[in-house]
Amino acid sequence: MAVYQVDDAFIVYRYAANLARGEGFVFNPGERVEGVTCFLWTVLLALFAAAGQKLPVVAPVLTAAAGCAVVLVLPFVSARLAGRARPDPWDGAAAALLAAHPGFAYWSVGALETVPYALLLVLALRDQVAEQERGSGRRSAGWIGAATLMRPEALLLVPALFLGRVLDGPGRGARGRVRDLLAWSGIVLAFFLPLLAFRRLYFGDWIPNTFYARTGAGWTDTVHDGRVYTLGFLSSLAPGFGYHDTFTGAIGVGILLGIVAFGLPRPRLRSATLLVMALGLAVLLEGGDWMVLFRFWVPGLPVIVLLMVAAARGLAGEVRGLRPYAAVLGVVLVASYLWAGHDARDGPDGLAVNAAGYRFAHDAVADELKGRARPGDAVALMDIGRIGFYTGLRVIDISGLTDREIARAPGGFLHKQYPVERLLAEAPRFFVLVNDFPIDETIMRHPEFVRDYSLVLERNHRFNWTPPESYTLHLYERRQTDSGEPSRSR
Repeated sequence: MAVYQVDDAFIVYRYAANLARGEGFVFNPGERVEGVTCFLWTVLLALFAAAGQKLPVVAPVLTAAAGCAVVLVLPFVSARLAGRARPDPWDGAAAALLAAHPGFAYWSVGALETVPYALLLVLALRDQVAEQERGSGRRSAGWIGAATLMRPEALLLVPALFLGRVLDGPGRGARGRVRDLLAWSGIVLAFFLPLLAFRRLYFGDWIPNTFYARTGAGWTDTVHDGRVYTLGFLSSLAPGFGYHDTFTGAIGVGILLGIVAFGLPRPRLRSATLLVMALGLAVLLEGGDWMVLFRFWVPGLPVIVLLMVAAARGLAGEVRGLRPYAAVLGVVLVASYLWAGHDARDGPDGLAVNAAGYRFAHDAVADELKGRARPGDAVALMDIGRIGFYTGLRVIDISGLTDREIARAPGGFLHKQYPVERLLAEAPRFFVLVNDFPIDETIMRHPEFVRDYSLVLERNHRFNWTPPESYTLHLYERRQTDSGEPSRSR
């Protein structure tokens, strides 16, 4: 499935490349705005960039290594959750379900921090369960502490593991339990607080700029979007063989409610269940995102399949004759996930089709910009990743991810209600605008823009979709004056 890297991966690459060159943790040199939500992943990639490695090549290799690590460690975590030292076929089923799921398969080569973050969560859960068994240890705090450096919403997951320790240990006696909790919390804070201080001192804010860009529509709309996003993900858990509707969504909801009801009363499974619940809360508060195959839920997939297998094992042990049916259901789920993954990769609007669309549209626009641009030129656009990375031009991000003022404008992500006059006042030499997005359409219709800019190239990213659709990038350049200089909006 390694045929397609989403545009946001190239945003991270540009931050990492600038960091490696000594420009700082910035997208545009001199502009300190935290437009990514994966601090630790960006720093790691910066090390490879400093060593001369091509980030679009090395990043999928690193995420694939993390994905393999999760699949390999998962049977041992499953065995520990069942109170055994060695994995058995049930535990292998957890790894098979995870590896087959299209979301995990894609994001294991998707080049973003999604699966490395999932690995940190799995290791934190593994060590927490081990610490609860032996009554001591705090290594889990190190893993979840590192996770707070990888993704900001990990801070919402810390209370889940903390509550698991409150309810189920480790720590003998009241004093022992309190000492453990204080020491465990101290380790987590030792990871997170330096990042918080750096963020405040370097970027001038306590949270990433992306938070403002994504939640500008208000909490009601954000939670609604998160709920719809979650229902889509839960539908992917059902045996739908690539088909998703209300029925498969209901099955997915049933799976989630079932594993929560099964896991919460059981001490060995309680921390895992709390982790899934906390991740669900984080997705609701973030509103999901636009990327393929449910990126925000993928870090919870390993824990979800662990609970699915634990519940199936428990029911098979309690109900005579249920084991063969559980095995058949497991095979059906694996087959369904593999079928859905094939559709996601090679379907009429799948990953391979989108990869060709990026080459045809975004890369063509980047090449045209490189041929036309001069030092000091700027381009205003929404899809800032690939074009920004390959051109190196100063970018005005009209979606707000890397622009503090636009991020705080009213409106949800990709629907910012930002005054066009302010964008035109900056007089970027180029605009790249996409049809059917409100701010892009508003710019294209604005009288000053029509007067001062000319269309020089348009390419439809979805030129090869079935049925045909339009996601057309329009490259505009500011018109020349009589003196030969580009005109400026007045």
